Amino acid sequence: MVPRMENNPLPETQSISSDPELTPDQDPVHKTDKESTEEKSPKKQDESKERIIRSALKLFAERGFFETRIPEISAHAKVGVGTMYRHFRNKDHLFNEAFRISVQEFSQFLDKAISKNLSPKEQFFDFWKGLGLFSQGKLDQLIMIERNLSSYILDEESARAAALLKQKISDYFAPSQHDKSLRQIYPSLILGSFTGILRFHRIQANNIEPSILEQSAEMLWEGFAKVRRQEAAKKKEKQSKKN
Repeated sequence: MVPRMENNPLPETQSISSDPELTPDQDPVHKTDKESTEEKSPKKQDESKERIIRSALKLFAERGFFETRIPEISAHAKVGVGTMYRHFRNKDHLFNEAFRISVQEFSQFLDKAISKNLSPKEQFFDFWKGLGLFSQGKLDQLIMIERNLSSYILDEESARAAALLKQKISDYFAPSQHDKSLRQIYPSLILGSFTGILRFHRIQANNIEPSILEQSAEMLWEGFAKVRRQEAAKKKEKQSKKN
């Protein structure tokens, strides 16, 4: 039985104002000496780093890597540019750490939320439902992952994390266990389809009907099932030729 999605509204993307007077070399936040001193404590440093990463995730998901500037991230995180550079060497460093955190959170969610020992179709719909649940609280992370699974911006550590996640997704429900070229595109195909549906409906409305996600899953599964049938037919044809 295909599980139904709960009709929970997706979180709205926070609007971010951009100060036209800021330039990439300016610090958008002017801290007092007291604030600067307080920020030196380990707790304050951890809090500021967390805010920076979450703000970076939101902006990278909304605008992409090249359209997001360091002063915009610092303004959204309510920290000074100098504080950002105490935590991260540059924008690439921040981007990669935000990406790895997203992959880690998503992978851990899948391990806990997705059922095992189901039929292939049940596994797929369970995975699709998991995407819906994860996106309700962490859509920025999901978009970050989908957009950058094969990005050249990823450093070596991030590329390894992306490869492991793609392998996990493919192993979970890939219709064809023999066609390596198809297995490589399944993660991008599924994540891209899901986030594309969410983007469209977030433009049209603040939430998405569960029936839309269910119907979309049915359409995708029909395509995957067709691949299965074709692979089975090819295998049967090869066997008959050998005989």
